[in-house]
Amino acid sequence: MIAQVRAELLKIRSTRTTVGLVLGMVALALLFGLLAGLLTKAGHLGAKEEQRSLLTDGSVAGIFAALAGVLLVTSEFRFGTIRPTFLFTPRRWRVIAAKVVASMLAGLVFGVIAEAIALVVGYVTLDARGIPFVLDAHDLVRFVPGTVAGVVLWGGIGVGVGAVVRNQVGAVIGLLAWGFIVENLLFAFVPSIGRFTPGEAQNALMGLTTRHLLAQAAGGGVLVAWTVAVAALAVAATARRDVS
Repeated sequence: MIAQVRAELLKIRSTRTTVGLVLGMVALALLFGLLAGLLTKAGHLGAKEEQRSLLTDGSVAGIFAALAGVLLVTSEFRFGTIRPTFLFTPRRWRVIAAKVVASMLAGLVFGVIAEAIALVVGYVTLDARGIPFVLDAHDLVRFVPGTVAGVVLWGGIGVGVGAVVRNQVGAVIGLLAWGFIVENLLFAFVPSIGRFTPGEAQNALMGLTTRHLLAQAAGGGVLVAWTVAVAALAVAATARRDVS
């Protein structure tokens, strides 16, 4: 299993797509941090919730971790390399499990980089505008690990979505449409259901206190449940469907 995970990590490290995802993530984290830090009214940024939101902009890495997971699976189906992969490891569940672990490890790297950028940009912009920093050490310990953990779990979800859908374009579009459209509509109009979606569970895990969000521990539990459920569905789908 360890050798399988190493092989999957090598696939992630050795593709140009990963480099593009990292560069895109860095650019977006910088952009979001600067826009929020420089354009938000000073009076608003003096509030704890606004500063917490500013310093958790590293959560944008979750999108890229999920995309990395999707591409790790769908690229193999697209180029036909999944056949020798399954021949080398006939127990398909091990292949999916290794991809989930590798994608989550990649998500850890993505999350640490993006959250570090968010913290630096947030601190610098607040200081440059003369806005007092109102968060304490307890707040940092609460939301920084939660932000990174959310990104890690999105990596596993991405693998599951990719294994179920298989088509690369369809999986990417479906993932983005769900995250940016479906979840936002559900949370806006049916918050009692919307708060249980992966994106809103991630917001809760980060320690945000937006109305209707779950408690932090509950949000983490829901996001873990989503990851396990999607991965299990991927294992079942991969075991039953033929590879063409």
